[in-house]
Amino acid sequence: MPTVEELRASNIDIARRYLEAINTWDFKVKRELLADNIVFEMRYAPPGFNRRMEGIEEVMAFLETIPSLIETEGLYDFRLETYHSDPGEVIAEYKSDMKMVIPVELKNEYVTRFTIRNGKITHFCEFYDPIPLVIALGGRVEPATIESARSAHPESA
Repeated sequence: MPTVEELRASNIDIARRYLEAINTWDFKVKRELLADNIVFEMRYAPPGFNRRMEGIEEVMAFLETIPSLIETEGLYDFRLETYHSDPGEVIAEYKSDMKMVIPVELKNEYVTRFTIRNGKITHFCEFYDPIPLVIALGGRVEPATIESARSAHPESA
């Protein structure tokens, strides 16, 4: 039976291998690292994006569509740690310098929580700022002010 430190190191390696597979479009490695009952979440994804997927087939079907939008993911500057209380919970911080197929560049920062059990990723939950993605896809985000909020809701002013 592995020690807590060995388990911690192994789980960090699994999360790192998954992130590296994103950069290399290695869908075989992704499938090998994901559990059959994977839950995949992008909690702050903009409208039009599925925020939660369940099961290896649904997740892989989604992942395999990404190259139609993104030419290179360009993930870098990885920092991975585990929870002290649970070495199977890995937190990854990283940045991206993506090149979209349209072609525009997209830079962002991420925090992702991996749950790893028995050598497989059972939960992937990614947090990122959706505004750069909306803009890269041709959308707009209008900044709000206190005054615009008051104008929009005069009954509460």
